[in-house]
Amino acid sequence: MKLFSFNKGVAGPSFAVMTGGTGGIGCEIAGILLEQGWDVLLLTRQPRKAEEQISSRNGRFEAVYCDLTKPADLESISSALVERKKSIGLLIHCAGKIKPEPTRNITWHSLEDQMTINLTSPIIMTSQLLPALSPVAHIMFVNSIAGVMPLQGSSVYSATKFGLRGFARSLALEFKPGTIKVSSIFLGAVDTPMLEQETRDGGSVLNFVNKPLSARDVANLIIRTSKGKGREVFLPAVDGVFAHACLIMPWLLRITTPILEKIGHIGLRRFQKKLNRN
Repeated sequence: MKLFSFNKGVAGPSFAVMTGGTGGIGCEIAGILLEQGWDVLLLTRQPRKAEEQISSRNGRFEAVYCDLTKPADLESISSALVERKKSIGLLIHCAGKIKPEPTRNITWHSLEDQMTINLTSPIIMTSQLLPALSPVAHIMFVNSIAGVMPLQGSSVYSATKFGLRGFARSLALEFKPGTIKVSSIFLGAVDTPMLEQETRDGGSVLNFVNKPLSARDVANLIIRTSKGKGREVFLPAVDGVFAHACLIMPWLLRITTPILEKIGHIGLRRFQKKLNRN
């Protein structure tokens, strides 16, 4: 396996490791970090695609093959990073997988695929990379509103995102104030290839109650959050308020769903027209 070539001992909080960099959000995050002078190591199953999408700019960039569903890949990368003694200032878990389907159609493959990419690999990778983190590093989990509000028709995806929130909140309690920080970003629908594919696969119309977010705007929010204290951020903010209200009052989601679906269908038709134009 080809491992990264960044020099040993180059210290500090200007070294970022991330997954999911060939998607819309991850690609934008990597570009912004490089503009700001960070060195970025991207773990991906498509390193050549990543290198075509992302230019080095002010910092150094390298994409390394890593299949997040294979423990051996995670262990090899993590061991190499720890051995290189190059402190990681920012660890971003951006990779995600969704397979919309009713519960009666769930297969072992779709369950394992979503669980591994959305939940198991971020947990294992974080655990293995803790020795390589800077004492003031920031761990970022790119989550979803589906991690706070149940998503009908995507129960496995929602379960993995609820689990990721639980892990992140528990992890944050392990660190003293002023040391390693943990943040989770809970996003509504984002205008990315992943959303386009989800829509083709019959994803929830609730994705389109609001206009899908810009990947660039989301990336900027994630970078701004990484420079502050660890916290949970919801975008759009109103989705976070509504999702928590539904957790407290489960009946609220049931009585509002018919209205939200009508609004969502209007937004979906608008989104589909845009796809057809492209």
